[in-house]
Amino acid sequence: MTKVWHVWPVLVLLILTAPLAQAQNRNDAVAERAETLIEAERYSEARDLLIEPARNNNALAQALLARLYERGWGVPQDFTQAARLNRAAASTGNPMALNALARAHAEGLGVEQDRERAMLLFAQAAQSGEPRYQSDFAVALETGLGGEGDPAQAVTWYERAAEQGYVPAVTSLGVLYLEGSGVDRDPAMAMALFEQAAAEGDPRAQNNLGLMFVRGEDVERDYDRAFVLFQSAADQGLQAGLNNLSVMYENGFGVAVDEARSRELLAEGRRVGGLSLQSRLQEIGIPFDQRIVPDDWTRAPQPSERIAANNGDPVSLYRMAWRELHGYGVRQDIPSGIAKLETLAGQGLSSARLLLGLIHANGLGVPQDFAEAYVWLSLAAHAGSPLAPGIRDELALQLPPVVVAESQARVQAYLTTE
Repeated sequence: MTKVWHVWPVLVLLILTAPLAQAQNRNDAVAERAETLIEAERYSEARDLLIEPARNNNALAQALLARLYERGWGVPQDFTQAARLNRAAASTGNPMALNALARAHAEGLGVEQDRERAMLLFAQAAQSGEPRYQSDFAVALETGLGGEGDPAQAVTWYERAAEQGYVPAVTSLGVLYLEGSGVDRDPAMAMALFEQAAAEGDPRAQNNLGLMFVRGEDVERDYDRAFVLFQSAADQGLQAGLNNLSVMYENGFGVAVDEARSRELLAEGRRVGGLSLQSRLQEIGIPFDQRIVPDDWTRAPQPSERIAANNGDPVSLYRMAWRELHGYGVRQDIPSGIAKLETLAGQGLSSARLLLGLIHANGLGVPQDFAEAYVWLSLAAHAGSPLAPGIRDELALQLPPVVVAESQARVQAYLTTE
């Protein structure tokens, strides 16, 4: 009898743990499949797969779903929800969640800004051995997250990531050797690191190596080599590469002088990374939906078009809103144009939501209101507008975190009524 009672609990344990292990394996497999879908930019499919395993406390699923909420991919952007999911996954030691939660605390998005807490979380993520997170921890150490940095410790962590072949860390390590920050200055080592990363296609390394050849301080000057390197960095959209290539064309370094090309590259560099939010808004303007055939704006609208707009035909309503916003063939009436766009936005038209966001961001006929603009641009991004996410994310950085949270709650409330 004694043996039976000793064996029976073990059998129960085996019976209970086997289904639990199987369920965990299924959740892991689903989360991994969702991660593949995210990489393929199939965000809605990934979201649908992740909901159940995340609810079942699968850490990878929680961290991936948090990423979707953080970026606004397939779901409305929601920093608070992202932080909640990351906290749950981080409690199990998931490095992806730890690193994401560190960024949230560093920036105060969805959580209280706490740079000391951010540094601890970056360190925990780095301890996983994943080179991306080691490099992120090194960046935090180098910059001090706005406080006093520790470049010597940054060197250590960049080295660990670089040893695993993480190319951005190789470049960052090269910068510290070139500057003599946290380590004795060693231009030869810096050049070797830049060469290694540049061969892997890293644009920062290509640009930094190009600068070494242009300056000719630690290596023999070589404008031809510098031009090729700057061209490679510019082709990948690096602002510094575009600006430096512009200088090469302007002065005829490694290429024939071409002032027109120089101006084009300089303008592209400003567009890529040097524009303020206001400048980007001015550049985008108030774009017309390219899927709709424009009218002849020089004439008054036909009676049939007015009737169709009054009857709610979306194309006619959009054209009439455009006329009223600009005064094309009708008396300019911005409030009426906005009202028509709001009707279309309520029907889910992404371009109407985009225009409403841009109108409020620019203060076109209404007080400039970044919070209102954020709401409409979030809704436009959710409806598939390719222009909306970038401006939405820039607005989030301009607004106080509490206002962002309130705006995201408005977006959620709006979507629940659709």
